[in-house]
Amino acid sequence: MELQNPPETGFFRKYAYFNSDFPFCIWREVDAPEQFGDARRFRRDFWKIIYVIAGNGTKVINEKRYPIQPGALFLIHPDDRTTFLIESDRLEICNIIFMPEMIREHLRELQDDFGFFSIFHWNSRSGRADGAREQLYIAEDDPEIRRLIRTMEREFDQSRQNYQPRLKLLLLELLILFARKSHRNIKHQPSRSAVDYVNHLISAHYAEQFKLDSLAAGIGIDKSRLCRIYRAETGMTIMDALRARRLERAAQLLREKKQRNISEICFGCGFNDLSYFYRCFTARYGMNPGTFRRDDASAESAELREK
Repeated sequence: MELQNPPETGFFRKYAYFNSDFPFCIWREVDAPEQFGDARRFRRDFWKIIYVIAGNGTKVINEKRYPIQPGALFLIHPDDRTTFLIESDRLEICNIIFMPEMIREHLRELQDDFGFFSIFHWNSRSGRADGAREQLYIAEDDPEIRRLIRTMEREFDQSRQNYQPRLKLLLLELLILFARKSHRNIKHQPSRSAVDYVNHLISAHYAEQFKLDSLAAGIGIDKSRLCRIYRAETGMTIMDALRARRLERAAQLLREKKQRNISEICFGCGFNDLSYFYRCFTARYGMNPGTFRRDDASAESAELREK
C-alpha cells in the first residue's frame, strides 16, 4: 500500500555515540510500537548491526520489508532509510554501531566472492540489487552469533585492559560469520532471489571475466538450471544481460570521458574484441561508438548555445 504522504526522515549522527579515536558503540534498548511506523524513517552517518533479542514485527529497509523475530540480524548502510513496524508490546534489540575504518586493514584481506563486504564503501549505497540486499539479513537465531554479541557487550561495558583491540577482532569475527551465514542462505534462496543476485554480480563485476560455471557453483546450483531460471524470470540469457550492462557503461563513458579513447573504453568495460564491441554497440544504439560520441557532443553544444 502506498503512503499518501512521504515519510518523515530522522537523522542520527555518529558524534552522539562515539569519537574518531574508537568509532564503536554497543548497547541494548527497548522500543515501543508508537516510537516507529511507516510514516517515520531514519538514516545515520555510521554503519549499524541490529540484533533482535525479543519481540516481533517488520523491519523496513528502503522499500523492502523483513520479518522481525528473536535472533534476526540486520546490517544497515548509512544511506538505508529504515524503520520498525512493531507488532508485539515491546521490541528489545542490541545495536552495534561503528565505522569501517576501525577494521579497514583487515577488510582488505578478506575473500569476498559474493560482494558482502562491498557495503563498507560509501558509494555501495543501498542501491544494491535486492538479491544482494538479502545478504545483509539473517532471519533465524544462530547460537554462535548470539554468544559473540554477548561477549562484545561485556567487553564494551567492562572496558578492561586492551578491550578496544579485542572489540575490533570480535567485530571482524561477527562480520565474517554474517558473511558465511549469508553465503549459505544464498544457496537455498528461491529462483527470484538467485536472479536478483546474478543481477547484482553483473552490476558490480561487469568488467571482469564472467564464468557461468563458477557463478553457478558459488550459488550452489547446476549451471543449466541457473540459466533456465534466469531466462524464465527475465526473458534474456545471463550473457545477454552482462553484455547489456557492459554496453550501458560504455555509453556512459563515451558521454562523460571525452578524453578516453574508444578502445580503452571497450576493454575497460569487459569486451576483449574491438570489432565485436563495435557490432554490439551499433546493434544496441543504432550507431557506432564514434558517431554516438560526436552526436552527444553536438547535442551538448547545442544545449549550451541555447542557454
